[in-house]
Amino acid sequence: MSQLYDAQALFNKKSRGVSSQAAGYLWSKFGALALLAIMLVAAWNRQLVIVLLLGLILVTAGVAKLWSRLSLVGVSCRRTLSATRAFPDESIDLKLRLVNRKLLPLPWVQADDIIPTPLTMDDAMPPAERPGCRLLSHSASLLWYTGINWHYKLSCRKRGAYSLGPLVVSSGDIFGFYPRAAVQPGEDEIVVYPRLYPIYQLGIPSLYPMGETPSARRIFEDPTRTIGVRDYTPQDSLRHVHWKASARRQNLQIKVFEPSTTLKVALFFAVDTFKNYKSGFEEDFELGVSTAASIANYAVQQRSSVGLLANTSLPGSGQPLKILPGGGTNQLMMILEALARVTPSSSAPFPEFFPREWAALPWGTTMILVIAEPPESLAAQLTMLKAAGYKALVLQIGLGAPAEGSEDVAWYNIRTPADLATPTDRRVAA
Repeated sequence: MSQLYDAQALFNKKSRGVSSQAAGYLWSKFGALALLAIMLVAAWNRQLVIVLLLGLILVTAGVAKLWSRLSLVGVSCRRTLSATRAFPDESIDLKLRLVNRKLLPLPWVQADDIIPTPLTMDDAMPPAERPGCRLLSHSASLLWYTGINWHYKLSCRKRGAYSLGPLVVSSGDIFGFYPRAAVQPGEDEIVVYPRLYPIYQLGIPSLYPMGETPSARRIFEDPTRTIGVRDYTPQDSLRHVHWKASARRQNLQIKVFEPSTTLKVALFFAVDTFKNYKSGFEEDFELGVSTAASIANYAVQQRSSVGLLANTSLPGSGQPLKILPGGGTNQLMMILEALARVTPSSSAPFPEFFPREWAALPWGTTMILVIAEPPESLAAQLTMLKAAGYKALVLQIGLGAPAEGSEDVAWYNIRTPADLATPTDRRVAA
């Protein structure tokens, strides 16, 4: 009985996007005027049966029109999600609640929601007007002051940021002469993070000698972390004398510091280097996104600072992605959400983007590059990077060859997620 509407067109209409349309020409304004004219002619000719029949039809149409006008008054439909953030292969519960808060019953009512295809579990759902989406439709009858719930499970199949809705409610009179639809306020977004893979033996070079990551070798010592004292020797600096301990023991005592190295990581994701891959482009790009996410997760677990810079063109702004190095769970969540929105569209070529952004990073930052096909100028830029006092690690996605002239840079080929856990194909040793 109901009629499906273009939800996006309704959303652009004024008020709540209310739209009404007669089921046929007979029940339109033109049809009503035509019936009224015929009834007047029949009355002029004293055709009582015809007058009564047409009068009954017009009264029925009037009642149906009024019923339709009041059908969506006091009707609300709300979408509730169990979560708005998830990882691939997780599920999110969706609940639609439709309520009729008036005395007038609804002989039929329909709720239509637009769901992105990567979140749907039922491929048999009809396609929606919006490309890449499907229509989730439910119908029922509601008495006065009653409500109904529908439950649905969304399957997070693929990384991305997905908008749900708009949510459209359709109803009308008992005859279905005047179906009516309205867009409910509010849209929801579900962000599916990239896949995270374990990292065990991936050596990340660090340069700056003091910080948060414990070091196995006592090469550098952190003067901010004292772990004990020992007797003074002529090779020790007087700046490290522990005067209180020396006074207690009546002998010069030297502070013993905890050995550590700081790992401050800047992840560079070169999205435009993936475009030359003719086959398997999407798989390689997703592996690159997951590689960057896994490195960020690993760095945060090691209590290191990590940032993300990508020459992608962010949806809505067209600006590149830039998150300066920082630590903590909030930093990781910020990076994962940014990677969920990354697209292959680039804001600038990577050979232009890379030197411009690394110049603004602090000295001692370790650069990790996630690329597919190395640009011709990459080797020269890596040489400049090393001369400027930085360390670099290149993670090349796919089967491509490393850039010529990059023998002094640590270089890994990442063909599958297993290469992140145990990278056996290290093309060039640092």
